[in-house]
Amino acid sequence: MKIDKIVNGDIFVANAGHKGRGVFTSKVLNKGDVIEICPVIEINYKEHQMLSGHILENYTFVWNTRKRSAGILLGFGSLYNHAQKPNADYVKNIKEGVMEFKAIKKIKAGEEITIDYGDMHSDLNN
Repeated sequence: MKIDKIVNGDIFVANAGHKGRGVFTSKVLNKGDVIEICPVIEINYKEHQMLSGHILENYTFVWNTRKRSAGILLGFGSLYNHAQKPNADYVKNIKEGVMEFKAIKKIKAGEEITIDYGDMHSDLNN
């Protein structure tokens, strides 16, 4: 069975061309709209090192630099693609264990939602 699209409310995961899968919206999102709030599974430095060279390493994010921990985002959180000029941003809420994604400009229905990874994928060895 081939699944072309995975839907969660007004956002969905679909083929994003050369980037693989990506997150898209089925309705217009306005600047400031909350797109998704993703629970985060926090993993410690040693657990993150065990993922080195594994495909899952590509889906982890720097989470708490003080603790040198990484995060695995649930929902569609680990599937947002990077863009030099993104249309969305994220806010880490370490205390609540969630990451919130918001539109930073108007996003058209059918458009891919992108973020700037910044230090999200930074090396925890630093």
